[in-house]
Amino acid sequence: MNSRERFNAALNHQEPDRVPLDLGTCETVMAREVYEGLAELMGLEPTAAQGVAHPGTFVCPDEIMLEALGIDTRHVDIPSKPAANTDDPSKRVEHPDGAIDWIQENGAIYRLPAGESDTQLYRPAITGELTEAEVDRAFPPSPVSNDWADREAARAAIAAVHERGLAVLINHVFIPMMATWGAVGMERSLVEMVLQPELYCRIMDNSVAATKATSESFYAAVGSEAECVYAIADDVATHTGMLMSPDDYRRYVKPRHAEIVRFVKARTNTKFMLHCCAAMKPILPDLIEIGVDVLNPTQTSAAGMDPFELKREFGDDITFWGGIDVLELLPFGTPADVEREVKRHIDALAPGGGYIFSPSHMIQRFTPPENVLTMYQTALEYGRR
Repeated sequence: MNSRERFNAALNHQEPDRVPLDLGTCETVMAREVYEGLAELMGLEPTAAQGVAHPGTFVCPDEIMLEALGIDTRHVDIPSKPAANTDDPSKRVEHPDGAIDWIQENGAIYRLPAGESDTQLYRPAITGELTEAEVDRAFPPSPVSNDWADREAARAAIAAVHERGLAVLINHVFIPMMATWGAVGMERSLVEMVLQPELYCRIMDNSVAATKATSESFYAAVGSEAECVYAIADDVATHTGMLMSPDDYRRYVKPRHAEIVRFVKARTNTKFMLHCCAAMKPILPDLIEIGVDVLNPTQTSAAGMDPFELKREFGDDITFWGGIDVLELLPFGTPADVEREVKRHIDALAPGGGYIFSPSHMIQRFTPPENVLTMYQTALEYGRR
């Protein structure tokens, strides 16, 4: 099997010749310093690190490394039409200490602290009273569609990856629940869900409408050419449990997730992937019910996420993508620890297909390159059983 055949077999719950491998879950990236150390370990030139200043910034490894590690997937960014208006409306402000702010049109500020690699919400869009007028100001209810995607270039980009026998993953993400965080902040959004559920839901509905407006052009360009689309990114759980009760998820968030699944599946036959970290097992039956095909990143180190139990209870109905812990195992474990966990996850999740091997999120700074190499060497060898 080539990578594309292997990947499709696993997505369709058929056992391939070996377990398909991915890197990074949301994107094919790792921290620059890990990439550089891994390149040195493998005797490669770290060409992808050129021009990347901070050691924690995520970079996509070069093709030579991806091929050597056995990575079966490639992310394809859909090109814009030459005349399309795709300019970022946010204002970029750099502070004297090196921190960078992105000020959104609705007033939200996202900050990249000096020397860091992750941008975080610094100020929500709504800081005063939550009203219908404020929701509609921050998230206009009638967005204008924009036919921005270059269909010919998109098909050519996907075909170029397929010609190499590789599987294609594309991203166009809806974040209905996490849009409420950008509106009023995470903690307040959970309070407003209880106090003003109609306004909480209005934020989500306006957010979904805005993403739909840009998605029409995206899916017209992609068609059904890609293997999988990463379409929802809503972290509804923490490492120890759900952010909200399962009943509140079903009452408020699930209907929006179901609407998104219907929208995407009406426009493509590619597999639908939902990204949700941590301990979200209580809502897995709900995700399966609404038509989610793939769960990413399957954080098996979280409470209640034992890989053997997940496979036994849900393995016939959903594909698990991820699993190898980036919080403790990869940064602090030994190569022997990593080898053991890789084999355990393959034993648990791979039989009968329905498993894409990868770390449980992006590979962070301070991760020993030896552990990353051990992870993929073990998966390549043991995954053929």
